[in-house]
Amino acid sequence: MESTKSFSRQTSVSEIVTFREALNPRTDFDQLEKLLSNLDEKEKTCLKDFKKYIVKGEGVWILDQQILDFVAGLLEHRSLNTDIRVKLLRLLAAGACREDFWSFLQMDRRNRTLMKFPNHFENLSVEEQKGVALFLCNLFSTNQGGEWLMYGSTWKINEDTETSNVKITAKVAGYSLISYTPSLQEYGSALIYNIALKETKALCVPRHKNNEEGLPTVELDYSSVPDKEIMDNGDTATQYVTLKVYNDVAVELSMAVLKYIKKTKNPAEEILFRCVKSLVKFAHIIPNDLLHCVAMVQVDLDTLVPGHSTRIDAEMKILKSKLVKST
Repeated sequence: MESTKSFSRQTSVSEIVTFREALNPRTDFDQLEKLLSNLDEKEKTCLKDFKKYIVKGEGVWILDQQILDFVAGLLEHRSLNTDIRVKLLRLLAAGACREDFWSFLQMDRRNRTLMKFPNHFENLSVEEQKGVALFLCNLFSTNQGGEWLMYGSTWKINEDTETSNVKITAKVAGYSLISYTPSLQEYGSALIYNIALKETKALCVPRHKNNEEGLPTVELDYSSVPDKEIMDNGDTATQYVTLKVYNDVAVELSMAVLKYIKKTKNPAEEILFRCVKSLVKFAHIIPNDLLHCVAMVQVDLDTLVPGHSTRIDAEMKILKSKLVKST
C-alpha cells in the first residue's frame, strides 16, 4: 500500500494546496516520447513544441490549436496505451502551475476536451485518476486556473446532457477523497480544500424586504463576497444568498468528506484538517443542508474528529458552534 506521506510534497500560496514537487516533467516527457514512437511528421512537431513549453520553459505563444488537438487526440483515443494518457496528464499538471497556461485553457472553450476527459473519472484507471486529480489540483496554482475550474455556466457534453467545469471539478474531488488509494485521498482533500477556500459568489439581502419563499423570483446580482464577511457576520437583519450551483457542489463535497471521516479509522492529520476546515466553510453557506448530510451519512463527528491535533480541534469547535446555531 502507498504511503500517504510520500504524496505530501505540496506548496501553499495563500493556503491553496498544489503539488508542483510531485512532478518531474523531463522524465515524464522522455518516457512519453518512447511510448509515442509511431508519430507522423506533423505530430512529431506538436510533441516537440509541447516539450519546449513544458520542459524548456518557452512562452505560451508556442502552444497553438494544433497542439491542443494533438493533446486531445491522445486523451480521447482509448485504444492507446494507458501510460500515454498518464504521462500526458502529469505534463499538463506541470504546465498548470504556469501563469500563462490560461491561454491554453482558453483555446479549449469550443471542444472542452480538458474537462470532458475528467468527466469520465469513475471509469478511468487508478493511474489516470491520479493524473487527472493532480492536474486539477495544480490548476489552482493561479487565480485564472482556479476560476476556470470554478466556472459554473453549463455546457453540453452531448445532445442530452449538460454539465459545468465546477461540477466536474467537484466530481473528481469527491471520488478521489473516498477512494481507497492514499495518493488520491491526498489529492481529493486538497481539491475540496481549494474549492472551499475560493471566495463565494453571494448577495447580502435585507431580511425585512425579502423572505426565503420569495427569493427564487427576485433578480439578484451575484458578486464575490469576502469569506470573512460571511463567516463573521452575526447580523440577523441580513442573509447571504449564494448561487445554486455552488450550494449543490458544497452539498456534494460535504457528503464526500463525511463519508471519508466515517470510513477512515486512522486518517492522516493533514487530510482530516483540510476536510474539517472545508466543512466549516460549507457550514456557513449551507448550514441546514450540512446537518441533513450528517444525518444521512449517520456519522458521529463528536466521536471521530476530536483528539487528532490542536488545529483540528479548533476547527471542530467552530463547526460544532455553527451547526448548533442552525438547529
